Amino acid sequence: MRQRETGLVVTGLTLAAVMLGAVAPAEAAKTPKRNDSKTEDVLLVHGIDWLGEASFDCKSGWNNLKKEFKEHYWKGKVRSVAFYKKDKNCDLRIAKAGANDSIEKLGKALANKIYSEYTSKGRSVDLVGHSMGGLVIREALSGVAKKKRGYPSKLFVEDVVTLGTPHEGTNSSLCLYTACAQMRKKSGFLKQLQKNPQSAQGTDWTAIASDSDEAVGEDTATAGGVKHWVRYKNLPGAKDHSGLRTTRNKTLTLKWRNLPKAATGWRQGDAPLEMTRSALYWHSKW
Repeated sequence: MRQRETGLVVTGLTLAAVMLGAVAPAEAAKTPKRNDSKTEDVLLVHGIDWLGEASFDCKSGWNNLKKEFKEHYWKGKVRSVAFYKKDKNCDLRIAKAGANDSIEKLGKALANKIYSEYTSKGRSVDLVGHSMGGLVIREALSGVAKKKRGYPSKLFVEDVVTLGTPHEGTNSSLCLYTACAQMRKKSGFLKQLQKNPQSAQGTDWTAIASDSDEAVGEDTATAGGVKHWVRYKNLPGAKDHSGLRTTRNKTLTLKWRNLPKAATGWRQGDAPLEMTRSALYWHSKW
């Protein structure tokens, strides 16, 4: 593994043609070049509220990851995403959903927000999803790729990192809401999701998991056709499922895989939030 690194663009068309409606501005936007960069904006998508209160405090929930980016001089904006009605202290709202709203609804909202804020302006973005948030991201990219109704025509998403996301489902039966049913193993929702869905720019996926996560097992958390995964052994705090979203500045036991290479054996390495930042920096190999 490498050491970690501590307007409208119109092409081939006149601006007048765009203004007269001969072509949609988004179609005239040039596809951004993929590169190793700390200049991408990063959107942070939280998971489900298992208690059904439909609320998430972005300030406390994402505080450690925002510190990670700031302390290592990330130049792009790091923006936490709100989608529940009662979400608070977030940077960007995509919906005002209730506890029983579907993952499809959230994925569509995320896709359209990325389109309006970034893709239509010729800009790409990086995404981080914790737990269900990773499935919201997969639905956003899958919906666009499958040309589902109500989704934008394309997206520019360079990198995605998922943290404890049940890509192949969970056996948890504690929650009775729509999204909970969609996250159960072999659900119809999971079957229709594309594996490793790609944006118009190409998208590099990394999945991070822990064998001590009692909510989402490491096998399902590193599935979904991802190119890179990292698995932690006995990650502190992961039993409540939030450790993958909050743990940094530690040397921990882990192993990783970078396709087409085989997985490594257990060894010492960086904590999940350092790995998250590193994975977003490298546009392909890391």
